Amino acid sequence: MGSNAFAFKTWAITENVITTSTPETFNDTRIGIDAEDYLHSLLITGNREPLLPALGGKPFCLLRRVDEGIEGFKAAGIDPVFVFNGLDLACRDRASILRESRKASMSLDEAWQIYDQGRGEDAVLQFGKACTYRSYHIVRSLQFHLHSKGVDIMTAPYAAAAQLAYMLKTEQIDAVQGSASCLLFGTGKVIFSFEWEKDSVVWLDVRKCLAKLEVDFEQFTNICLISGCGILSLLPDLDIDNAATKIIAARVLLQNMNFDVDRLLRSKNGDYHKLFWQARFALRYPVVVKEEGEVEPLNWREGPSDAHEFIGQRLPDELYFYLSRGVAGPRVLNWRTRMEILETPPLDGGDSTPYKDLVQTKLKPLRAQAVALMGQSLNRYYQKQDVKLLCWWHELSTTPLGTTDIANPGQAAQSWHVNSALLSQLSGGSSTPSMLSYAINTLADPSEAKKTVTPRVNGTTQLHDVADLRANVVWRFLNDRGYLNSDHTLSAWGKALKAAFSHEVSTRSAASPEATTELEEAIFMAFELLRLGLLDRRVMFPVPPFSGGPIRGSDQDKAQIQLVSRVACLGFLRHKSIGYTGPLSRNLLAYHQCTAATRGALRDLLEMHACNMLLSGVVDRNLDNNVYTDVAASLPLVDEPDIGLALIVKCYLDELCQPFEKRVAISGWFPHAEDIQGDLQKAWNLWGAINAGVQAAEFNIVNNETKKTFQAADTWLKEKLEQANGPNGTTNGVTNGTTNGTA
Repeated sequence: MGSNAFAFKTWAITENVITTSTPETFNDTRIGIDAEDYLHSLLITGNREPLLPALGGKPFCLLRRVDEGIEGFKAAGIDPVFVFNGLDLACRDRASILRESRKASMSLDEAWQIYDQGRGEDAVLQFGKACTYRSYHIVRSLQFHLHSKGVDIMTAPYAAAAQLAYMLKTEQIDAVQGSASCLLFGTGKVIFSFEWEKDSVVWLDVRKCLAKLEVDFEQFTNICLISGCGILSLLPDLDIDNAATKIIAARVLLQNMNFDVDRLLRSKNGDYHKLFWQARFALRYPVVVKEEGEVEPLNWREGPSDAHEFIGQRLPDELYFYLSRGVAGPRVLNWRTRMEILETPPLDGGDSTPYKDLVQTKLKPLRAQAVALMGQSLNRYYQKQDVKLLCWWHELSTTPLGTTDIANPGQAAQSWHVNSALLSQLSGGSSTPSMLSYAINTLADPSEAKKTVTPRVNGTTQLHDVADLRANVVWRFLNDRGYLNSDHTLSAWGKALKAAFSHEVSTRSAASPEATTELEEAIFMAFELLRLGLLDRRVMFPVPPFSGGPIRGSDQDKAQIQLVSRVACLGFLRHKSIGYTGPLSRNLLAYHQCTAATRGALRDLLEMHACNMLLSGVVDRNLDNNVYTDVAASLPLVDEPDIGLALIVKCYLDELCQPFEKRVAISGWFPHAEDIQGDLQKAWNLWGAINAGVQAAEFNIVNNETKKTFQAADTWLKEKLEQANGPNGTTNGVTNGTTNGTA
C-alpha cells in the first residue's frame, strides 16, 4: 500500500496544506520514523530506480541515500529510531493483496512487451509503476544496514504507525516521520520528509487537512481509509491513476452519502464493509509494545472481547520481542496467525511453470518445517492447526502445508548446545561473516564433529553471546537441511559442499569479507537449487517464450551459456550508486525469481531455528537487546542478489560465440558497472567452485548425467575464455557503440 500512502502526500503537497521548516527546528530531538514508508519514499521519489523490478535485488543507490540521511540526522542533532511494520492486521485481506499483485503483474507484463518492441524509454516508465512491488527482502536489508550504522531500530507487533503514535504519547520520541496512517493513529502532526540537499523539512498538521477538506477527524479518517491512504486497501471504486485526486474522489463519494460511511459501504458488493470496520477498530484499539515490554491493545479494558477479529491471532510476548529485534521476520509469523500462505505473482510478470511448481510443491517441506519449528513452543491450538497454501493462479483452491504431519520438528536441534568453551577448542578455520564454510569446516574431522554432540544438560542455560548463538543456529539449520549426519559428521551433501568451499578458497584473490560471504552463500544456494532440480541448462520458460536468453552460437553453445549464467544469478554485480542502464532479460529474471523464492524460504527456516532455540530456554535471557539483532544480521542469506552479474556473463559469453571479426566489448552496454572484468572473474571462480562440488559429490546424490552436464559446460567455458584472451578476443576489445537491447 506504499503507492496509496504516497497519494496522500501528493494531495497534501498539491493542496498546499504542508509546512516547510529547516532541520534545525528539530535539533536535539528524537524522531520516530515509519521505516517502510521511508523506504517506499526512497523507491518512488528523487533518484529512484525504475528498473528495479526488471533486475530483482535491491536498488543500487539505496544504501548511499540511507547513509546520506543518517549523516543528515547526525549533522542536525537528531536521534532517529526506525520502526518497521510487524504482523498484518486482519483488514489486510486476501482479496486486496491479490488485486494489488495482479495489477502490478499486469503492469510488469506490459513493460516487458514494450521492452521487447524496442521501446526502451517507454519500458522504463512502465517498469517504474511497480517499483515497490515485492520489497520484503529490501525491508530486511534496510533493517540490518541501519543496525550496522548504529541506528536504533525495532519492529512493531503490528502497524509501525500505531507504535510510533504510542511512543509519541509516552514521550519516548519527540516527533514522527511517516504517512497518513500516523495521523489516523493520533499523532496530530507528521513529518513527510527531510530534504537535506534543500536544507528543509516537509511536515503536516492534521488540522490543516481538516480545514482544507471541511471535515471533522472521523470523516477525515474514513476518507483516508477508503482511499487506501491508511491501513486499509483502496475501495475498488476509487482505483484511479491520478494519485492526488483519490482523496478528493473519496470525499465526494462520502459527501454524496451525507458522510454516512456505513451506508456507502453497505451499497457495495463483497467484504469491504467488514474490512473497513476491522480497520476502524484496529485504529481505536491499536496493539503496541508498552514501555514495560508487554504487548497489548491500548484501551483494551473498554474494548470488545473479540479483538482477534480485527487484530489477528495472538502470539506469546516473547515471540513479539524476537520479532521486534529482527530475529524473526513477520512472514512466517503471519503464515501461522493467518493460517495461510498466499503466493502472489513473481517479478517477471509471467506465468512460468517452473515457478508455479516451485512454490506450490517443492518449497512446501521447507515452509512446513519453518512453521512447525516456530509452533513447537506455542500453545496446542497452533500445533493442531495446519496452514493452507493458496496461489494466485487458482485462488479458490487451497492445499494443506503439512505442518501437523511433522511429529518432532526440532529433533535435529536437540543435540546442538555448543558453548563458548567448546567453540574455542574446535579447529577448522576462523569464523567468516556468513558462517557457512566455517560451520562445515569445523565438522570436517569426524572426531571434532562428534565433540559438538551436546544435548541440553538438566535444563541449563548454555549459550551466552553472539558467537554461541550464531554458530548453533547455523549448525541446526545445516543439520535440518541434510548437510550433517545425526552424529554431526558431514553427510554426502556436506562433503560435496565442503569440496566446493575448498575450491573457492583455492581460487580466491585478496577478497574482502563481503565478497567471501557472497561466494559462500552463492555456492550454498547452488546446491539447494540443484537438490530442487532447478540448476540445469534446460529451456525453462518456453511458453510464453521469455526474451533475453542466449542468442549466439549453436544450440549447444546456448545451453552452456544458459547454465553458466544461471549460476551467475547467485552473485552480485558491483555497480555505482546510480540507477541501472543496460540490457535486460526476462528469461534471467524468471530464473532469478525461482532462486529468490528458494532463498527466502531458506532464510525463513534459519530465523525459525533461531526462534526455536531462544524459545526453548537454552540462551541467557539477560542479553543486551542489540545482541539479538547482531545475531539476526550476521546469519546467512540476508541480501538478495540482482541479475546484473548474470546479464554481464550472458552478454559476454554471447559475444564469445560470435565470429572473431564481429565481436564487440560489452563495457559500453553497462556504463555504470564498477569492475566488469573483476566481476567476470568472480563469476568464473564461482562456477569453478560449484562444478568442483558437483564432481566431488557421491553418485547417490548427484547422478552421472548431471556430473557430465556440468563437466561439459566447464570444458566449454575454459575453451571460450582461452579464445577470449587471444588477439581477436573481447577482453581488451573496444566497443563499436552497439547497444541493442539496452533500457
